[in-house]
Amino acid sequence: MSIEIAASIVRHLGPCRIAVEARAAPGLAAELALLGCDTQPVSADAVVAASNALSASLLARHPAARTLVVLPRQVQAAVLDAALFEAGWRRLPSAISVPALLDVARGEAPQPSFYERAPNGYQGLLNASDADALSALGRWNLAAERVRPGDRALLCGPGAADGQALLEARARVASVHVDAPAALLAPRSFDIIVAMDAPGDWAENLDRYAQLLKLDGRLVVGWSEDNPQKPGNWASLHAGLSGAFLVESQFVQAPGIIVPQDVPQGEVNGLTWRVAVAAKAPFGGEETRASFVHPAFGASQAPLAGFADGYDNPWLYRTLVQMGERLADEDLLVRLAEEVASNARPGSADQGAALAVLGYRVLEARAADVVPVLLGAFHDYWQLGGDAAHVVRWRVSLAFLAGRLAEMVGERNVAKHWYARAAGDDWQHFSTILATKAIGAAFFRARIALAEQDADVAWEWFERGVEITLQAAGRDHRQELGEGDGLLPFYLPELAEVIDMGSQCANALANRHLWTRDPGLFWRQVDVKRFGIASWTLDVTKENERLRKQLGQA
Repeated sequence: MSIEIAASIVRHLGPCRIAVEARAAPGLAAELALLGCDTQPVSADAVVAASNALSASLLARHPAARTLVVLPRQVQAAVLDAALFEAGWRRLPSAISVPALLDVARGEAPQPSFYERAPNGYQGLLNASDADALSALGRWNLAAERVRPGDRALLCGPGAADGQALLEARARVASVHVDAPAALLAPRSFDIIVAMDAPGDWAENLDRYAQLLKLDGRLVVGWSEDNPQKPGNWASLHAGLSGAFLVESQFVQAPGIIVPQDVPQGEVNGLTWRVAVAAKAPFGGEETRASFVHPAFGASQAPLAGFADGYDNPWLYRTLVQMGERLADEDLLVRLAEEVASNARPGSADQGAALAVLGYRVLEARAADVVPVLLGAFHDYWQLGGDAAHVVRWRVSLAFLAGRLAEMVGERNVAKHWYARAAGDDWQHFSTILATKAIGAAFFRARIALAEQDADVAWEWFERGVEITLQAAGRDHRQELGEGDGLLPFYLPELAEVIDMGSQCANALANRHLWTRDPGLFWRQVDVKRFGIASWTLDVTKENERLRKQLGQA
């Protein structure tokens, strides 16, 4: 138990100077020390104590401590909260999560429970335990989960100041502005707007939010049923959003529901709040492409981060392409991709990105009947050529994807053709990390050859995979990784994937003597899951979701 508690403390506070009360938990001080904490500080940043050992004298010994970690011992959440709120503490914003809120709603104190010293005179959501306050924290937590790294946020409505504390503690937001005067707000200057019961007519507010958001912005907006200026129903809200937004999801809260519940489109009886999450429709950004700056990667000089130069409409990137930031609703994502694929300039990076999104949806759904049409579109894209860096990115990616789709429908000769294209294209023109597609193509081409008992050809393709890996490993990585504010945090993990994939090609070559003896033994030496690990993980996740639904129905 001490290991888990120590890990939770460091996850929220980081390694710090921390005083551990003697009766807190056996071995806790040692576990914290192993995680980098100073557990014998002259002056403590935080104090850890069991609830039955808390006292004014204990806290008085550590006047500089801003954070308190309590290990509950047979105490209800309401009793513990009331005592600490009265003593000038409040909930630690970074520790407010769905599990913690659910624990408190059930009357159970989270293990461990985190608090911080409240500003003088503070009264707000963070030192209140009534159902309305907990529900409001649930809504702001929902908003924090929708913030993307580097976002500039505008918060509107009651509780926005506490919402700011939550967003700044739980999301990689760049800046937060609370109820800023309209005269100070420039059009298209915010990446996300969160508005909860904001004053004013709801339809007029939506128009204002649409003007303030960037073309790839996001809106989280909600109204209580007690608000006389709320939309009358979901249909009215959707109609109000449809002109400028793509509605991603909708949530409701009812009496006793602390965490907003995701609901399908339609009315829900007895609700107390309705919340919608919508993306700004990212169309018509061609004329303002020069002004596009990616909030998280804007300082990078690497070609792979040059979205303004690479795309006709770079505002599509975060909404359509970027994993973890793009539209979460898969059906909505597909509709957007279809729109872009049909209307973007042929051969552009915009069209290539949209085709890739469609292709991976087809692969995930095993929708074999759509494959011939997609392969034809991929062929047309390839024929248009183009040497712009982001066009090359999608050309190589689509060639690799075409090989996967062709394999799925049993067109093995077609798959060979596309894999050879992907492995032989100029991946270096875009980025070293695009080598994953070239190495993967070489590996899968080798696998086809082994299945056809053509070992000599297979070894040549595995060698090709190793060769590409060594070329990638030998490049000037500092130039692409960047420095200072321009450093790309994803570059080294993806470079490690390049090396890992190449190592499996080398592994296959090192164990080639096993192939003639026992093919199964040979393949057990090679980690095939390293190729397309993201797709494999997504497939497993979808299968788990399907099984959970079946169990729920049972």
